[in-house]
Amino acid sequence: MPNGERGTYLRVVESRGRPGVAVLPLWNNRVGLVRTFRYPLGEWEWGIPRGFGKVHDVRASALDELTEELGAAPDELVSLGEVAPNSGLLASKVHAFLARYSRMPTGPIDTDEVHGVRWITTHELRSEISSGLIPDAFTLSAAFLATLKGHLTGVS
Repeated sequence: MPNGERGTYLRVVESRGRPGVAVLPLWNNRVGLVRTFRYPLGEWEWGIPRGFGKVHDVRASALDELTEELGAAPDELVSLGEVAPNSGLLASKVHAFLARYSRMPTGPIDTDEVHGVRWITTHELRSEISSGLIPDAFTLSAAFLATLKGHLTGVS
């Protein structure tokens, strides 16, 4: 504990301690979302590409996730910062990025994981977040960080 005493707690280390990534893709003033089945919830979910790193290099992990889930690496990859998904339980942080594409990616390579891709306007993103259709914390965090940093307009 902070005072030096020993205590009982639960701490989960995911992916052998390698950092995760979550990437907000942009093409033609639209945000890319992928449809995946989230087994812990037992539900389909629309959200941004994300995953655990296979390596400790977060930029390489982000590029791998984008290639797997959207079919192409972006023209530009911008760091948005780190997100602590559940600092009361998980011993991990996830690196959030923004990815800019000049051409729309062709679609997922990993079709076992990704069952659809759609590109929505920032107005549609705001509407789906505020109505609860997009509850994914990584999508919410990346959209908020991108908006605060001036990369995403129409969401505020």
